Amino acid sequence: MRIGLDTRNTGRSGGTGVATYAATLGEAYSDVGISPAWLHDDMANHTRPHSFPRKIKRFFQSAHSTHHVQPTSDGYVGHDLYRAAEIRDRTFHTPISIKADTPPDLMHWTYPVPMRWHGIPNVVTIHDIIPLLHPEFSDTPTKRLHRRLKFWCDNADAIVTVSEAVRQDLISFFELPPQKVSMLSQSVSFATDLMEASLTVEAPCPKDGFLYFGTIERRKNIGRLIKAHGRSGTMRPLILIGGLGFGGAEELQALAHHPTPERVHILPWCSRPALVRAIREARCVTFPSLAEGFGLPILEAMALGTPVLTSFGHATEEIAGTAAFLVDSTSTEALTEGLTKLDYDDALSLELSSSGQERAQAFAIDPYVLRMKNFYQRLLTG
Repeated sequence: MRIGLDTRNTGRSGGTGVATYAATLGEAYSDVGISPAWLHDDMANHTRPHSFPRKIKRFFQSAHSTHHVQPTSDGYVGHDLYRAAEIRDRTFHTPISIKADTPPDLMHWTYPVPMRWHGIPNVVTIHDIIPLLHPEFSDTPTKRLHRRLKFWCDNADAIVTVSEAVRQDLISFFELPPQKVSMLSQSVSFATDLMEASLTVEAPCPKDGFLYFGTIERRKNIGRLIKAHGRSGTMRPLILIGGLGFGGAEELQALAHHPTPERVHILPWCSRPALVRAIREARCVTFPSLAEGFGLPILEAMALGTPVLTSFGHATEEIAGTAAFLVDSTSTEALTEGLTKLDYDDALSLELSSSGQERAQAFAIDPYVLRMKNFYQRLLTG
């Protein structure tokens, strides 16, 4: 069985949840004898400034509805595929079609890009529809996103989600037949060499603090978290690791009202080994997001034995189960009480550490591999 995978997000600096998802899929394939066929873009790492002639050439390239790709040692490569598809979608409101002399058995798009592989089954993972349900949390053009998602809802052979909450959102919003959408979740794992590196890397931040990691943006509720930390009176630091996203600068304005702003540490970036060390040494990982499709930081913290504070409802509660301290994250008072409780209650911290590790086992790589393999076999055999 040979399954195609796009590389639309895997090469992006800083890493994303979608990039982690795609990489995990590739790992899962090799574990069960499935051959991943990566769809590469020969311009993905092109760093020269985009000249006017280059833009003109891209525009004319995007006018072609079909793009032929060539085989490589680990899949296929096409010329400027992803950017050309983006331009075609924005200009002509239609996706490009991919063709190859020897295509994979099935193409799994790890993100709803405006592309489709001609002549074989196409699967797409839709991670969330937050911009459609909560446009106040995103600067994503909603009309464009709606058009792309509607295309996939109409044309995909199957749709995959990573949480039941998102599955129900899709079925309801786009009025889809339930059997077309499969919830296959996501796996969390840490490679042995990564764990070893985390033991020797320099610590990026103080230990025993309240840690948030991810993009600093409006839907992550960082402003309310900062307020709650200040009101709690805790002596433990609040560490925020991540770059600024939509509304992030406004969220950080809460620092102006923090009684001891020097206890809030902001790191725009740190290496993956350093992040693993930071998670392991934290008193608690805080993830009070207002809207999520999954919540990978919840599981990563649990797998590493670190207690988690996260939000009631939707995907965050679904992923955390009863193994996290759940709060109404729309309430600064509730967040304050949660931080205060986790600040002092050692017994609760030990309980959450243990239950979190147990919860993370349900998202281990082995059961995930079996779900994916069975899903592909059912789709290919009809």
